Parts: sequence; C-alpha cells; structure tokens
Amino acid sequence: MLIKSRKKGLFDAFFLTNFKEKKAHIEIMTEAGSDYNSFFGATTNNINFANLSVLGIPRDSASSFRDGARDAPQYIRYATSNTLYNPFTETGRNIQQTWQIFDIGDAPITELDPLESKKLVFNKIVKHNKYGMRFLFLGGDHLSTYFTFVSLKKIQDLRMGLIYLDAHPDLYDNYNNDKYSHACVVKRIIDETNIEPKAIFQVGIRASTPEQQEYANNLGITTITTQDVFSSGAQAIAERIKAALPKKLDGVYLSIDMDVLDPAFAPGVGNPEPAGLTTRDVLLFLQALQGINFVAFDVVELCPKYDFSSISSFAAAKLIKEVLGVI
Repeated sequence: MLIKSRKKGLFDAFFLTNFKEKKAHIEIMTEAGSDYNSFFGATTNNINFANLSVLGIPRDSASSFRDGARDAPQYIRYATSNTLYNPFTETGRNIQQTWQIFDIGDAPITELDPLESKKLVFNKIVKHNKYGMRFLFLGGDHLSTYFTFVSLKKIQDLRMGLIYLDAHPDLYDNYNNDKYSHACVVKRIIDETNIEPKAIFQVGIRASTPEQQEYANNLGITTITTQDVFSSGAQAIAERIKAALPKKLDGVYLSIDMDVLDPAFAPGVGNPEPAGLTTRDVLLFLQALQGINFVAFDVVELCPKYDFSSISSFAAAKLIKEVLGVI
C-alpha cells in the first residue's frame, strides 16, 4: 500500500468506508511516525509540564449491541490533529496557551475482566496524578466511566458531581445478568462511591425505562430528556444545571457518550438512538457550562468501524476542543 505523504495518508484513512483498510492506514501511520500533533498541537512529552493527562480505555466487552469501541482512542487522537484544526475554540480561547497535554497512551485492558480493568486503570491514574492535574479519558464503551470515576474518587477523595450526556440513563442494577454492562454504569458508581445522587445530572435521555426512571426519581437524580433540551434550549438547560449543582462541590466529572447525538451526526456508535441532539445543541450546552470546576471528562462509545466518513470521530474531536475551552 503506497502512501505518498503522511498527511494525505492520515486523512485518507478517515474518509475510507472500509474499516479494515482504514485501520491499516492508521497502523501504517503509527509505525511510520508523523509530523502531526494530536490534541490541537497542545501536547507535551514531559509529564512535569502537563496540566492535563489523556488515557485511552480500549475496551468494549461491556457493550450490549455493537462492539468496536476498543478501537476508538487512537481514532480520536488522529481526529484532534493540528494538521486539521487550529488551536482556537469558538469562543476564542487558545488551547495551546492554556493546556500542556500529556498522553499516557492506552491502558492494556482490552481482554481483562471488569475488576482487573478497574485496578489497572486506577494504577495508571495514580502514577500520573499530581496536584492540579486534570484528566481526559478516551473510551471504550461507557463502562470506561465506571473505571475512571471510581478511581478518581478513591485517589483524590473529592466531593464530586457528575454530568452525564447519554441517550440512556445506564441505571440498571444488572443488564442481561451482567452487573458490569455499560447499561449499569451510573448504578455501579452510586453503589461504590459516596456521590450524592442530587449531584448527578443526566442529559439527552431518550431511551429510559419505567424501572430506571423510578430509581432516578426516588434518589433525586436529575433527568433531562432530549425533548427537554429541544423545548428549553441547550443554554437554558446548562444554566439550570449550574444553579442546581450542590454547593461546595470539589469538582465535577463530565461524561459524553457519543450516542447522545442523533445518528445523523454520530453514526459510529455502539447503540445508535434516533431523534437525538445535534452537534450544535451539545456544543451550546457545553459552552454554557463555563464556570464549573471540571476535574475530568471523557468521550465514550465511538465505534470507528461503523463511522461513515469518520463523521463521529470528528464530532468527538470538536466536542473535546470546546470542553478544553470551557474548563
């Protein structure tokens, strides 16, 4: 396979529709090296200079429908290339002047069971945790958030809130007899940490069940449906959350499941749910969260092999860029 230039080969890979061929392009680029810089050119090779660390969670064993999220971290990295994006957010913030981003790489957990995976992720975070460090986690299916949130709570002992963008509430106690399904993430977090349910805000929900909604209502979890966002507007919803966050939180964790977007804007996801939010809706919502003390965020459930023309990968990159402009 001939690649005439590194940049051309890189972006040809994103627009291929054949996943095997696309993956081969990415692997060649990885082996050959490249002059591109991920995360909008704001990376550093020295952890001592970093104020944000990135960890990939290449695991999709918890997925209930489509697999493939294990391949997402590397695709997201390439989608944030500074050969495509300048370092400025829509609000004018220069990512390169704000962030020094250290890429830890991927946690080698693809074939591990959930508890082994959680332990390994914990050890990775401990090793790279330092005063003032923020984290970005690249899923993987949504169980990634269980690994990372529980680990951060244990390591940093923060009074932490959770803003959870998803088409699904993930509040099952078990799903198909699996307590570690991606449909059980928030329930596991509640069970294993001292998070206050009133500090949990679920946004974009449109595929809940009476069982899950009753559980959320009884605990005081705030559920904001896709219809709520369309009726009130994304910015108004963000302001509502800011006003309702419990006082004296040490920080907030933001989790973005790519299926919060309508499949027209993110076709490459594990559980596509039609009638979702637009990319612009989510961007307006995120931008309006300015002022919240985010200690970590993640992007999960991207499945590159179902991602036509890499629409979902580039959407993920755009969301990451704007969140970096808000923190």
